Amino acid sequence: MKYDNSFFMQVSRKLFQYSYEELPVYSRWIFTVLNELEQRFTGKGEDFFFRSDSDLANDCGLSVRTIQRYKKHLIDLDMVQHWNMHFINTDTGKKSEKKISAYRILV
Repeated sequence: MKYDNSFFMQVSRKLFQYSYEELPVYSRWIFTVLNELEQRFTGKGEDFFFRSDSDLANDCGLSVRTIQRYKKHLIDLDMVQHWNMHFINTDTGKKSEKKISAYRILV
């Protein structure tokens, strides 16, 4: 775990600032869940984690379409960095067919 704490999580206060008051509720929820996932899945010295859209939708209790629509707000406001990636098979050097999303929390 990123902060070595399994009972509490840190969320940036910027989520509650005036400059983000127009941020939709679903985007706020996705940001909160992404923060929890970041703290759970990044270790010391790491600054990103990965999650498929279907896994993230399951984590948030939302549809994949809703995830794709509302995480765009987080990316546009530079709250979250997002890029697609593949796993690489160490034996063959080939990329996996399934793409996953990598995330870095910026605020």
